[in-house]
Amino acid sequence: MGKPDFEEIVARYDRRLFNVMYGLTGDYHDALDLTEEAFIRAMRAYPRFRGDSDPFTWLYRIAVNVLKKRYKKEARRAELWRQHRESDPPRTVETRTAEGAVVQEERHRAVRDAIAKLPPANREAITLRYIDERSYDEIASVAGCSLGTVKSRIARGKAMLADLLEGKV
Repeated sequence: MGKPDFEEIVARYDRRLFNVMYGLTGDYHDALDLTEEAFIRAMRAYPRFRGDSDPFTWLYRIAVNVLKKRYKKEARRAELWRQHRESDPPRTVETRTAEGAVVQEERHRAVRDAIAKLPPANREAITLRYIDERSYDEIASVAGCSLGTVKSRIARGKAMLADLLEGKV
């Protein structure tokens, strides 16, 4: 199997990369911008992509570098998280009652807020595992760390989330 066309990579991974970026940033519009910027950089780098690694791993690393470059300063990141907590993403799940919609949105907001408070490494591992539904091995590959580190980050992240969400959902 040869190197896939760049258009095929975009078609296959556009939504998935957006979901990961949304999980990492917590902001719908930032996730759109970062996804677009990552694909632009990937398009420029595509001639150097040999195709011997998983295209999503290659794309994910580009996207994370875009994210890190954009959010170097902790103060700026904190301000974006504050803005995120005050904004609502577009609804993707239909609910049967208005009351159910409110309860569901409150739960989603509590979880988003809790994820936003996690340290970056734990937030990344939790997002890749539970939002992007990646395996532990895949997370280790895209995050560039060992399997044991991934397991530790997820376990710690889940424990922190449990503490943060206690009594809120």
